[in-house]
Amino acid sequence: MNTPPFLLAAAALFWSWQTGNWIAGIAAGALLEAPRHSMRRWNLANTEFNRVSDFCAVLLAAIALYLYFSFGNPRAITLLFQWMPLILLPLALAQAWSTTREIDLSVLFWSLRRNPMRRPATINLGYPAFALLVIGASAANARSEAFYAVLAPLVAWPLWLSRPRSYAAPVWAAMLVGAAAAGYAGHNGLAKTQAWLEASVPEWIAGGGARTNPFRNSTDIGAIGELKQSDRIVLRVNVAAAAKAEGDVSVEGQVKVEGQVKVEGQAPLLLHRASYDSYSGGTWLARNARFEPVLPFGSASTWKLGDAAQLPLRMTVHDFSSDAYPLLSLPAGTARIEGLAASDMKANALGAVQVEHRPGFFSYRVAAGGGASAYGAPTPFDLRVPAAETRAVGQLAAGLNLAALPQAQAVSVLKQFFQSRFEYATWQKKPADDRTPLAEFLLETRAGHCEYFATATVLLLRAAGIPARYATGFSAQEASRLEGALLVRERHAHAWARAWINGAWQDVDTTPASWFSLESAQTPLWQPISDLWSWLRFRIAQWSSGAGERGLDAYLGWLALPLAFWLGWRTLHGRRAEKTPNSSAQASTSVRPGQDSEFYLVERRAAELGHARAQTQALADWLSDLRAHAGLEPEFLQQLARLHYRYRFDPAGLPGGDRESLREQALAWLARHPLAPQTGSR
Repeated sequence: MNTPPFLLAAAALFWSWQTGNWIAGIAAGALLEAPRHSMRRWNLANTEFNRVSDFCAVLLAAIALYLYFSFGNPRAITLLFQWMPLILLPLALAQAWSTTREIDLSVLFWSLRRNPMRRPATINLGYPAFALLVIGASAANARSEAFYAVLAPLVAWPLWLSRPRSYAAPVWAAMLVGAAAAGYAGHNGLAKTQAWLEASVPEWIAGGGARTNPFRNSTDIGAIGELKQSDRIVLRVNVAAAAKAEGDVSVEGQVKVEGQVKVEGQAPLLLHRASYDSYSGGTWLARNARFEPVLPFGSASTWKLGDAAQLPLRMTVHDFSSDAYPLLSLPAGTARIEGLAASDMKANALGAVQVEHRPGFFSYRVAAGGGASAYGAPTPFDLRVPAAETRAVGQLAAGLNLAALPQAQAVSVLKQFFQSRFEYATWQKKPADDRTPLAEFLLETRAGHCEYFATATVLLLRAAGIPARYATGFSAQEASRLEGALLVRERHAHAWARAWINGAWQDVDTTPASWFSLESAQTPLWQPISDLWSWLRFRIAQWSSGAGERGLDAYLGWLALPLAFWLGWRTLHGRRAEKTPNSSAQASTSVRPGQDSEFYLVERRAAELGHARAQTQALADWLSDLRAHAGLEPEFLQQLARLHYRYRFDPAGLPGGDRESLREQALAWLARHPLAPQTGSR
């Protein structure tokens, strides 16, 4: 390797520190540095290097596919960069332990093997290996101040050794320190900008309905045009049992699906993620949403959210998150969560439950009872109607006489009103100038999507004196016979109301039931293929999760070890190791093509005769100076130099006849200019 001693070992330790894979990193660093202290080498040809390179390419593709299936993007990309140094390590080791100082670029690119360059280019893999280790450490994203404090001197080390000697050392050092300070300020600025974007405009980066902000929900109320979300599967729900509970879930009309239960005939299964209590201008906010820790119950993977005498509803939810702090999707009345080995769990009074868990696929079992009384009691926010909506909401609430009805009856009247007189629609036109979009929905168009129905229901209940909140999550209705589970797609994201009825929170969904079939009618023809792909990713993720909480990705290096050992045996089998000079000496005296040219003997003899070539003098200039000394046969030396140059620099090399001619002519010249012969080369 052409790197300074111990630089690769230091980079490997840096990678180990950031990724936590100490054994793999220390082993890699030792194997890369050991050739400097060993005289053992293997004489590998391009065919062997090609074999190692192909192995690394296949391994890279296989691991990339596995990571994509298990984690999706962008998590798969960062993990791939994190493991790249170990994936390509066999190729770096092949060069480090071979007699070849540089490998041909065709080893790295299949296209160059089919169409070779006229002048083959070579590369030493020392600094590329160093760069991969630094990039892999950065991809671990540990986010500590110590990262940059170690990275800066690590990168400065090789830069200092290769600095131009024309610059004074203090000046160069000051420039390096300035660049490091600017880089630190830049990466801090980018981190703060990212944090600001995530806090201020989460809808820009949310990635669709699968991600929820527990403090703010910017609805599409008032948006003009067609509302359409994707068919991507975001949840899989295995319902083990169901019992009638206040009209939310019923055993009536159950359908067996591959050993599981799909609930039909009654209200669909609503999976709650977050609720909000303050509405203004199309945006719902959570004013009473401070998260409190939830402690494990009995075991590290069991969490208790509430008390219930009976837990008739049990299900397993298979979820996916690209970040480390997902919100759980839970049915009303969830009392216990099992089988979730999260680092931390917290919940707020509005019913949102957030966990700290490694990104990727994860599963948890839910045990739920009737109602949602475990959530926080009503607050003054749960009765407020925005001034901009007071006129339309008050007019409609008075027309339905909601305030005079018992709470449960008022809810029934509202449900009947929306079901019989309103329609579901994803298209919205521009409202009249003197009305808000919600007032236009209630008094004029009477058609909208779930956010209109949920918001209108919450405000009408409040106008009748019934505390209510705006809830978001998913509606699970689609059964899959292939998977034996309910599939929840991104377009199944749903909004509904939660009302305080007779001392308990109850889900109130007034969106016409036709919404689900209308959304499903737009399913593309290729949806079955996409679903099969999603199922395959999910199965691979399930398999990998068997490796424990860290996941199979933490052991990718060890899984590749048997293949690497097989490759090493296959490459070196039948080849004998050769003893070479110490590699540090090799680094200072590079082995150049044509080093054994006899022209060097001619050049040495001329020096002994008093016509030495200056160290910085070009060969052509030296030969020109010899024209004044006819006894040295300058014309003959010109012809000999041409053969020497071809031998040194021609990519095709020197044909056997010309190579022999170079040797014979050089020896003949030496015989004509006798002096005690000295062998060797400059």
